[in-house]
Amino acid sequence: MTSVRFDAPPTIARFMSSEAFGRLIAGPVGSAKTTGCIFELFRRAAEQIKAPDGYRYTRFAIVRQTLKQLKDTVLKDILAWLGQISTYKVSDNTIYIEAGDIRSEWLLIPLDDPEDQRRLLSMQLTGAWMSECIEMDIQIIDPLSGRLGRYPSAAQGGASWFGLIADTNFPTEGSDWHKFMENPPKDWQIFKQPGGMADNAENLNWLTQTPETLKLPINHPERIAQGRKYYERMTENSSPDWVRRYVHAQYGADPSGTVVFRDSFSMSKHVVDEIIPLSTMPLYIGQDFGRDPCSIIVQPDHRGCLLVLEEVIAKDVGLEVHVRTSLKPALKQERYLGRGTAVIGDPSGAARGSIFEETTFDFMKNAGFSAFPAPTNDIEPRIRAVEGWLMSMVNGEPAVKIDRKRCPTLIQALSIGYRYSKLRSGQTKPMPDKNEFSHIMDAFQYACLAAGSGLHGHIQNRLTRRPAAPPRRYSAAGWT
Repeated sequence: MTSVRFDAPPTIARFMSSEAFGRLIAGPVGSAKTTGCIFELFRRAAEQIKAPDGYRYTRFAIVRQTLKQLKDTVLKDILAWLGQISTYKVSDNTIYIEAGDIRSEWLLIPLDDPEDQRRLLSMQLTGAWMSECIEMDIQIIDPLSGRLGRYPSAAQGGASWFGLIADTNFPTEGSDWHKFMENPPKDWQIFKQPGGMADNAENLNWLTQTPETLKLPINHPERIAQGRKYYERMTENSSPDWVRRYVHAQYGADPSGTVVFRDSFSMSKHVVDEIIPLSTMPLYIGQDFGRDPCSIIVQPDHRGCLLVLEEVIAKDVGLEVHVRTSLKPALKQERYLGRGTAVIGDPSGAARGSIFEETTFDFMKNAGFSAFPAPTNDIEPRIRAVEGWLMSMVNGEPAVKIDRKRCPTLIQALSIGYRYSKLRSGQTKPMPDKNEFSHIMDAFQYACLAAGSGLHGHIQNRLTRRPAAPPRRYSAAGWT
């Protein structure tokens, strides 16, 4: 048998090395994702422990939206790489792999036929591969996962490995797959390849090569340049949205609307793993009032940066309960002790109620906070305030840093959730949608307004002002 060698690009190598139950790799077209998945299944088949009869039995389902897609892409690639050890049976759409002691069945299952769907969800499988998964309903993951690890039987030694792998180009912003990739389940790992025009683009050594460039060493500049032409041609002849997803390996525009901070927020630039609050600077709390109150704790630093430290979110409670049970306990963490604190909220909170004389800001002051209304509640200056911070640089670095673990809702709002929807005419609405991300974004906007306006100096003076010394008392005995 002729030997076959596959040198996995860096991201695919990490994908194959992972032991997570579910793994998804996303990247541009032509980046060897399909080939990596083929060899991942073949490797797992070769590593399966032997049954009592001396053979290694495995069964994998390869799932895609239509049978034509499976035959035009996956089947052709499998036969190109493993043709000498594989046999395709048209009658049952199954590839049989036999090499030495390996006995593996690879079943091609489309999802456009209800009968095939029922067949898939009744199978006994070792593992499965979802090819170009964003074309499928994400709800298929759970029932499909329940069919894995059931073959071979315990009498044949059981499955040495079982799991679900998936490959795809990048989905649109706000889609279910986008949300899945940004916040995967605990037993999943997501692997993202660099874009085709990036300096570290993968698989360029094998794209559109000529007989002459194939003779050059791997990573030779001329060989890389020849592979790059594959993507350069696409960038010249395709729409910007298509290029964004399929060449640059970035989330594409959602046809239902536009993310408000799409052009100013960057996950790689603005989000960091952990931020340690400064001991010498006060804390600002952007506060959204209402029945679902949200607080965002930020800290302007001495360099002119804004550290976004933590979000505190409540659902279906009043402000008093939120402050008592959520905000104050958060501020009692050791990381925040000893720092002055100011609350900045919706200016409408300064209005007195029709029944009680106390305003919302009176309540916050009575709860022990210095409280200030934001400079404005108009949406345009609020959005400009956030964009101003996101687009500012300090000493060559972004002025805004957001704590990844402590601000998940804010990050999701900035990246996909806070958006303008479209009218039936196709025009974009002038106001962002009111949705589950509006409250945290309102709070963040108030914080950004305060940190970037004249209110900042006023708050700093209030929080750092020393109390006046008490008048000196003199004893009457001192007079003569």
